[in-house]
Amino acid sequence: MAKHPNPQVRIFNGRPVVNRDWMVEHTGASRVTVGLWYAKRDEVPANVERDAAGKPKPVARHPDKAVTIERVDFYDKEQFEAFHTGLQKRKKKILPTDPALYEGDVDDRISINQAAEWFNFAGPGVIRKYLGANPGYFPAPVGTVQGPTGRQIPAFHRGDLQDFDRKRTGDNTGTAGRPAGPQHRDRKPHTEQRINTALAYLRENGYRRGVAAELAERHNEPAWKWERAVKEACNQLSSDESTN
Repeated sequence: MAKHPNPQVRIFNGRPVVNRDWMVEHTGASRVTVGLWYAKRDEVPANVERDAAGKPKPVARHPDKAVTIERVDFYDKEQFEAFHTGLQKRKKKILPTDPALYEGDVDDRISINQAAEWFNFAGPGVIRKYLGANPGYFPAPVGTVQGPTGRQIPAFHRGDLQDFDRKRTGDNTGTAGRPAGPQHRDRKPHTEQRINTALAYLRENGYRRGVAAELAERHNEPAWKWERAVKEACNQLSSDESTN
């Protein structure tokens, strides 16, 4: 049975610190989403915001754990509030994706220039920065295609770009859930069963690091299968939350 929420504010080294139950109550996000904010705190791109003069400025990231009190983790309250305020601003700044992204075969190779244009990025340099500074956030290239000057430039599968678009929220949690284009790829019954099992587990216990490995060991299956199942379950939980 899930624990009853217990939002807390404590004082540590003269500063207020809060637990995750407080974050859930304060933001209205699910416990799964709050857990993902922390788990993916290092994936938030640095300097993607700009000041009034157009110069890059540091992004407030989710704070690291400040202290553990009675087996409950606490985080700096002011740092968390700065992170959440920045998160809301970034989510509002995301421009709609060009519908052309969803017009074609999922195996089409799309140039980095075209991808940047469809996502309304400032240029392909944004994608290059994601690839270099935040591995795993943006899809990996699957090869190269000829660019406008004749030289080879990175290319991506259209389907991978579509998956990225479905997950885009501006917060790097990858849990937006509701796509602008086709919403499903056919899944095998065993895959659906894993997702449903992971979904039930997350609803009961919330998200934490190691969930996929724990479920894989419990069912005597490869960890990668459960990593995908847990990821899909997180997406579904976030989608359910957004429609409530």
